[in-house]
Amino acid sequence: MEKNASSRGLAEAPTASYDFSTAQAPQLQSWTLKVGKDGRLVVPAAARALMELGSDGEVTAYVKEGVLHVISPNAALTRIREILKPYRSETHSIVDEFISEKRLEAAREEAEY
Repeated sequence: MEKNASSRGLAEAPTASYDFSTAQAPQLQSWTLKVGKDGRLVVPAAARALMELGSDGEVTAYVKEGVLHVISPNAALTRIREILKPYRSETHSIVDEFISEKRLEAAREEAEY
């Protein structure tokens, strides 16, 4: 039994593949840091600038597969915005939609009483 084109689901034609041969690796800068006896690291000013580290000096750190990752709040926010960019609509406001839904909800509640 053959399905029509609209019900093929995952059987649809594959999209074009990514050409890794033309991809450029991001430029990485590295520094040799010393760990003090108390476990402290001093992050060089150039690294702090690249990390978008603010004057408060607060970062989030985690270890994944034995590698210490450190990210500033500003860099994390920039990263999140880049991830979400494809889903952003210039013509549709989620805030306006939310406000509209709340107004309808309030009107329904008011009509009940």
